[in-house]
Amino acid sequence: MNKLRIYTEMTFLSLFMSPIAVSIGLVFSAPPLIFLIIAPLLILIFVWFIFALNAELPEKLSQVLLPFMASFIYYVGVWVILFGLSGYLFRVEPFDTWFSRLTLPYGIANFSFSVLDGDYLFFPILIAAVTVVSAATVVITYKIRRDKRGKQGFVFDKVSWIYAVLFLCVIGIFAYQSHERSQIVLRGDYGVERVHEWNSFDEISFMYYYDVDGRFWDMMYESLDEPPTVTFDDDFPRLDGATAAFPVYYAMAWNLYQIGEYDFYENVKCSATAQAYDRLIKNEIDIFFGAQPSESQIAAANRKNLEFELTPIAKEAFVFFVNKDNPIDSLTVEQIQDIYEKKVTDWKEVGGNREKIMPFQRSEDSGSQTIMQAAVMKDRQLANPLMEESAALMEEVISGVAEYRNYMSAIGYSFRYYATVMNPSGNIKLLAIDGISPTVENIRDGTYPFTVDVYAVTVKEQKKSPNTETLIEWILSEQGQGFIETCGYVGS
Repeated sequence: MNKLRIYTEMTFLSLFMSPIAVSIGLVFSAPPLIFLIIAPLLILIFVWFIFALNAELPEKLSQVLLPFMASFIYYVGVWVILFGLSGYLFRVEPFDTWFSRLTLPYGIANFSFSVLDGDYLFFPILIAAVTVVSAATVVITYKIRRDKRGKQGFVFDKVSWIYAVLFLCVIGIFAYQSHERSQIVLRGDYGVERVHEWNSFDEISFMYYYDVDGRFWDMMYESLDEPPTVTFDDDFPRLDGATAAFPVYYAMAWNLYQIGEYDFYENVKCSATAQAYDRLIKNEIDIFFGAQPSESQIAAANRKNLEFELTPIAKEAFVFFVNKDNPIDSLTVEQIQDIYEKKVTDWKEVGGNREKIMPFQRSEDSGSQTIMQAAVMKDRQLANPLMEESAALMEEVISGVAEYRNYMSAIGYSFRYYATVMNPSGNIKLLAIDGISPTVENIRDGTYPFTVDVYAVTVKEQKKSPNTETLIEWILSEQGQGFIETCGYVGS
């Protein structure tokens, strides 16, 4: 027996002929998944059966398994190394260029995986299956052949155990990388187009007031077309609220407050929903503008024997959006709920492409997260998001859906005004819900399913500016409601 010739033949079969056999099986298999699995498997078994029927193999099992292990280590090793270097992503370098070159014999199989699932996660599973099936076919066939001749089968030596452990270790590395991908697949990619976003809410307030040279910037607000029916010379109500409401209450104050620039900044803040509600409870502000409080915010007020008073001042649409290239234009309420409960995890299940759905969520106690639970999910629970499916800032949701590595898998939510006026992106599109788009008309008449109120929220028991009620009354007046419409909201 010429061991070198046997090893050469088996290595050639493992590295090249097995991939060709699998490829032939894929080419000639029918579309149903069961045939995509059975056809390559049968052809692979046939190739190794013919080989084992005629070859004279070494007696030690470890020597027979060596070519299979070498092929397995090479292909899975290429995948593991390139996958790790590419940050657990497939369509970036070096994976995008080198993987197809270094695994060329499996080109047809890789193409099939890419078409079916949009990624190559099945490649190591395929290699493991090919290795096990090929080795088992040879071992079983050769043993039957030897038994018929009355000869002893393979000798199971200690090295065979080492191969088994090595095989499991490599599979373990693949499993670890797959888990890591599920946790960090949505990391920001600074190499693709991003929408404009601010780094903190303090900067939001700052950017509305001053440019980089420190000069006063008054380009971010609307002006009344006629003299205001109410103005304030002192006892200015202290305002704070949600990011999406900031331009509106900022513009109101700018038109009504007779106050210096720096004092104005001290009385009109944008701390975002969670912090602004906290400031309201601590009596650091008089009025909060934005969405209704969450259950935990109500509980925080109750612990201090305080009660929120909610005054609807405008109507707004709570909207869902996807990447502009996503073919989905409308979802039903139930589909939205299923997606965020993670009962539906693939766009194909709701009429889109076969692509894993990455549903962005906001942080707890944010205005949009509160509305998401109260108005959309209702008695259904949001699934726990992956680390990178949770966005601290609302603009992170929009930029994530818009930029997400040019994939179409992300979906996010926000308020119409924020997504279309404050932080617009040409890379997202708003979805219709039950076929109804979030237009001004559909918001005004309430036909859009997720029409919500924007509130001016105060605390009944606290001492506040004597002009607080006067300001709220003006907002509800004809002039105030007209001004809200001018700013981009829909009057209540």
